[in-house]
Amino acid sequence: MARTMLIMDWAREELSEPIPCQATLIKDAKCGLISPPPFKSGRRWRIDSTARYIAEREKPVIRSDDNPRLKRILEDGTSP
Repeated sequence: MARTMLIMDWAREELSEPIPCQATLIKDAKCGLISPPPFKSGRRWRIDSTARYIAEREKPVIRSDDNPRLKRILEDGTSP
């Protein structure tokens, strides 16, 4: 059995219906929501057969008394 497989084949085995489209799977892979991360081999995205989907990370709690620089970093990371 191959250690890697195409990302859509993995999704059919790993996820329940409805299966996300390939574009969504690739976006999630780039955001780090699949571990170990998929990789591009030629024109196809491949993934380890033991990979798992990771739940979305929680957003940090921003309190009103936080330092303004910390708030800026936690919100979107841009300068004022």
